[in-house]
Amino acid sequence: MRLVGAFISPFVRRVAVALNALELPFEHEALSVVENRSEISAYNDLIRVPSLVLDDGEVIIDSHQILAEVDRMVGPERALSPRRSDNLRAYGQILAYGTGSLEKFVAAFYEVSRRPPETVWPEWAARCKVQAIGGLMAMEARAPEGLGDGAYFFEGKLTHADIAAVIAYQTGVRTDPGGVSPATLPRLARLTTALGSTPAFAATIP
Repeated sequence: MRLVGAFISPFVRRVAVALNALELPFEHEALSVVENRSEISAYNDLIRVPSLVLDDGEVIIDSHQILAEVDRMVGPERALSPRRSDNLRAYGQILAYGTGSLEKFVAAFYEVSRRPPETVWPEWAARCKVQAIGGLMAMEARAPEGLGDGAYFFEGKLTHADIAAVIAYQTGVRTDPGGVSPATLPRLARLTTALGSTPAFAATIP
């Protein structure tokens, strides 16, 4: 398989971490939607990352869809999602808060770093960061006691919820260290400390 997209994208990272954790080999093509638009357009007409090129040549886009396909590939015993149906609603909400937080951190970053200076809207970037931190706070409030001290969000195993939480926390520390810290998010910080240095995560740090 081939994963298309640079690790500066947290959505590319969450796919890469999952593939690493499942020990699924893949080639990495570190393309940026800013600098490599024509190359990415060869994989999908949205010019969007991540894209996952399967062994048969089919291209799957969108991190949610890619990870659903990966879970189907490895089967229910190895899938990085809860097996108990009574956990699925809470699991879906953690993923929604985590990926929503990432979307807002990315929006804030693009607002202040990619626009011409005369068109930057600082208030909008600040609003996006408030929303992003709100997503992190929602995950913190829903985190089980002992998260990061041997505990995971669901069923005592690594799931996509843990991956999204760690990447969202790491993204927040990089982009808004004043608002994201162990003091404000102790459970997410412990989870990040426990998982962030493992090979699955460390190999994807941009």
